[in-house]
Amino acid sequence: MIRSNDPHHLARCLCLAAGLGLVPLGAQAESNVVIEPGVKTRATFTDNVNTSAKGDSDFIMEVTPSIRLSRRAGRLTGSFDGSLRNVLYTNQNDRSTSFISFRGNGEFEAVKDLLFIEAVGSVSRNDRSAFGSRSSSDPLNTNANNETRYFSLAPRLQFRLGPSAQGTLRYQAAWNNGSSITNSRQTDTWTLNLKDAEAYGPLGWYVNYSHNTTQYDGSPRDLTDELGRAGVSYRLTRQVVLRASVGRESNDFSLSGRQSKTTYGYGFDWIPGPRTSLSATTEQRLFGRSYDLAFSHRSKRSALQLSYTRDYSSSDQLIRTSIDDYFYQLIYDSLGTISDPLQREAAARYLVDQLGLAGVSVQSAFVSNTQTLRRNLRADLSFTGVRNTVTVSVFRTEAERISPDLIVSGRDDFASYNLIRTRGLSLALSHRLSQLASANAMLGQTQTKGEGLISRNQRRTTFSLGVSRQLGARSNGSLTYRHQRQTGDTAFTENAITATLGLRF
Repeated sequence: MIRSNDPHHLARCLCLAAGLGLVPLGAQAESNVVIEPGVKTRATFTDNVNTSAKGDSDFIMEVTPSIRLSRRAGRLTGSFDGSLRNVLYTNQNDRSTSFISFRGNGEFEAVKDLLFIEAVGSVSRNDRSAFGSRSSSDPLNTNANNETRYFSLAPRLQFRLGPSAQGTLRYQAAWNNGSSITNSRQTDTWTLNLKDAEAYGPLGWYVNYSHNTTQYDGSPRDLTDELGRAGVSYRLTRQVVLRASVGRESNDFSLSGRQSKTTYGYGFDWIPGPRTSLSATTEQRLFGRSYDLAFSHRSKRSALQLSYTRDYSSSDQLIRTSIDDYFYQLIYDSLGTISDPLQREAAARYLVDQLGLAGVSVQSAFVSNTQTLRRNLRADLSFTGVRNTVTVSVFRTEAERISPDLIVSGRDDFASYNLIRTRGLSLALSHRLSQLASANAMLGQTQTKGEGLISRNQRRTTFSLGVSRQLGARSNGSLTYRHQRQTGDTAFTENAITATLGLRF
């Protein structure tokens, strides 16, 4: 278990993460650095601030200063997006709050082509329950009980063995705390990867090893898991590579104690060109058969991604990605007509903001203290035209608890359910009305079912319609109407109107 839970330790980690890649010293003078301070004001009227069957109306004001940093070239690269949200509720003043929200990642090349140091951090307040009354991306999610904090540092060695063999050795220390649902915990991960794809002409080899230790603060036990494999690859054609592996896996996730098993698997990679790829792998593991399927295709104006996975999972892997991150890369890939990476990044973030996706769930990202076996199927499509941007996302997730003795809160979804199934879809459209104005519409729906000591079935539908306009060279405004309806055990309906004004300096 964790021997020290000093909150200043996390603060020091955050400062170190900033120093490693998120806030580069003296970078203001470099042309490949973007520094964008700003402030955003938001006024919202909702007829159901409590999201209850008989809701109360409220008027909410928010003033949020922010800063965005990005550096994409040189030995120091990374991005940082931070804000100080100040939220005032007119009628229910006890809900008023101020808090920091940020996410960032960076990488520093400490020794050229040899030693790299990665840093990742995020702080957010999102309803992390699969059955929450608001989706994890709803801007009215401001309850301090939902705050989660994640930080990680990871030095990485990259090296060569002979003329064609390559290797990486990586250690990551990750800290996760906050939220009244989970314990504070530290996860230490060692990974070693060796490969030589051309050792004997078309025949190659690879070796992978990972060791994870998770220490829970106040928990009666810690968790460890190991997985090692050795495999061969064969280049059938210039576009197709076949793979096969054998290995050994062990963990103590189960209450019955430590378990071990020999693993074996096979797969292939198909890369017909620089814009299209397909990778598929299946393995016989401790929990049964695992799957990892990924397909991607992009053109100058569109991007398509398909994925299917079945593997162990934990909250650490779910809370690091926001809804903006989820759609940003998809839209970025569809902007192939923009050659400058900084302009392309700015355009992608602008379109994510214009699509009006706040309040829609696009993945099942609830937190839990237990390890889970997760099955995830997802498809995403983005098209960017001259006047229109369209994104479509469909997903289906199954999460099964593995370590019920680690649950410490009745608010943990797995305190009541052994299996949680979630499926959903979203459709978002942004249409440019003129050089300065655009209209956007969004429709999303999710359905969540819980099975266990009790059963639960919940469905949420969200619709929004809005307009936005550039008011000046560095200012913009928007007006959005949003309607959401939830059916099931906690049924409610909400209508909200939001006006925003944003300034960039």
